[in-house]
This record gives sequence, C-alpha cells and structure tokens, in this order.
Amino acid sequence: MKKGFVAGIILLVIASAVPMITQEPYILQTLSIAYVFAIYSIGWNILALSGQVSLGHAAFFGIGAYSSVILARAYGLPPAITVVVGPLFTALVGLGIGLLCVRLKEWFLAMVTFGFAVIMQAIVVDDQLRWLTNGWDGLLAPHLIPPEFEPLRVWNYYALLAATVITYVASYFIFNSRLGLAFKTIRDNELVARVCGVKTMRYKLLSFVISTYIAGVAGALQYHVLFRFLSPEVFHLQTSFWPLIFTVGGGLGTLEGPLIGSIILWIAWEAFRAIAGFYGLIGLGIFLALVIILMPGGIRSLIARAPSLIYGLGGRRKIISQGM
Repeated sequence: MKKGFVAGIILLVIASAVPMITQEPYILQTLSIAYVFAIYSIGWNILALSGQVSLGHAAFFGIGAYSSVILARAYGLPPAITVVVGPLFTALVGLGIGLLCVRLKEWFLAMVTFGFAVIMQAIVVDDQLRWLTNGWDGLLAPHLIPPEFEPLRVWNYYALLAATVITYVASYFIFNSRLGLAFKTIRDNELVARVCGVKTMRYKLLSFVISTYIAGVAGALQYHVLFRFLSPEVFHLQTSFWPLIFTVGGGLGTLEGPLIGSIILWIAWEAFRAIAGFYGLIGLGIFLALVIILMPGGIRSLIARAPSLIYGLGGRRKIISQGM
C-alpha cells in the first residue's frame, strides 16, 4: 500500500512540472479534466471498497455542481468556499439514498442509483424549479480563480492538481485506518464482519456519505474551473460510467488505481478521439477490454510488476550474451 501511495505521489509531482514544460491549452485542459475524474473516481472507489456499487454517481456529481454554483450565484459566496460547502448537500442526499438502499445487494443498489440519476435530471429541468436551476438553459458558474490571475489556465491547472493531491492523501488515510479496514471486511464478507462486531450498516452508510461528498466536490470543481456552463447534461449516463471505467481500468479496490486509471485512460481516450473521432470510443473499448483480460488487477498491477519484468529481461539478455 505504501509503495502504491508513493507511486501516486511521484505521478502527481511529475504532473506539477507540466506547465513548466508546456502551456499548450489543449494539454493543460486534457490533464485538468483527468484530475477532476481522478477525484470523482477516488470517491467512487471508496464506495466500492465497502462492497457497494453505484451506476448513477452522475447524480451526486451533478448535485454537487448545482449546489456550489447556486450558492455562489445566489449568495455571492466565493467559489473557493462553495466547492467545499455545496457538496455537503450532496452528502446529505447520499445519506438519504443510503438509508433507503443500504440493505440492498450490490447490483440492486447499482440499479437504484442508476434510476436516481435519471430522476435528478427530470427534477432539475422541471418548470417549477426553473427559478433555481434555469432548466435546460443552464447556469453560468463563477470562476474559482479570478480571471485577473494570468495565465488563468495555469492557475486552474494547479488548483485542480492541488485538489487531487488533497483527495488522494485523504483516501490514503481512509484506506489505512480502522474505517478502511471495516470497509474491506464488509466487502470481503459482510456476514463475517457482522459476527466480528462490525456495525455494517453504519459503515456502509458512512462510505456512501464520503463517496457522494467527494463526487460532489469533483462536480463543483469541474464547472467552476473548466467548463463554467452548467446544464442538466451533467446527469448524463456517460458521466456515471466514467468513474467505473477509470477505477476498474486502473485497479479496483486499490489506493492508486483510480488516480492512475483516470490519467492514463483519459489521455488514451483523447488520443483515440483525435485519431479516429467518434470511432475512438471503439478503440478505448478494445483497450479497456485488453486491460481487464490481460491485467485483471488493472494498469496499476502492470506498473507494480514493471521493475521485476525489466530485471527479468535484463537477466535473460545477460544469460544469452554469456552463452554466446
């Protein structure tokens, strides 16, 4: 676990040097989106750590975005505050959903959350809430970083990188605490966990609250920093599938898996899309399928085995050269 944590920190330190090498808007934007997805996927992974699965996390991603933007617009609060305070409402909603669904098995819970994301979009576009959400016309989100800070894209990049580091470090402490141990015990065998005295319902609810809060923070950051125009499209099905794809591709249930998966797979998606347009989705699907088939532990497992593989290849070459 510690080696994986260090590997993740090294990756983020390397990322901090990118603006010193290039300030190409496309590169900074691509990596910035990857950091938002890393935060989002870390939150989703914490829920999966307790043996629960969500196929509708776009609901919490979107609620966090709307809560933060509405607070900033209606009360004039700085976005630096609303991106932290707004997602508390997301956590409250997550608690409510958790109380209703905590006794459901994994895939039944997944279907409930999937349906909830659809319901949230319908609520947001309802005419009776238009005064608050502006329906399909959407809302313009205030800047997290004031526009007078130049170059703004570099400031935005470092703001999202810092948020990713904070989320990643927080997840490290969760993974390595009694809380994380309880989550893993429930995931591995809920009955055994209950027999051992673990209050399974309480811990599953707690994982739901933590996960939905982090998802809300990710949503708020995306619209205060990157896109700024918030519409009901945020609840789209694709938004729910991204954290699942990145987490499974990077290494499900591991500390660094969501971080590695988000950065590598999002860059791969952008590369495939640049080469093949819409058909790049097929390329990403094939790439992800190969990862799952050849590396069940995700990309993280390949990186972990890299030193031994390199050493093994070096040893074989040495043997061959000595034989010659």
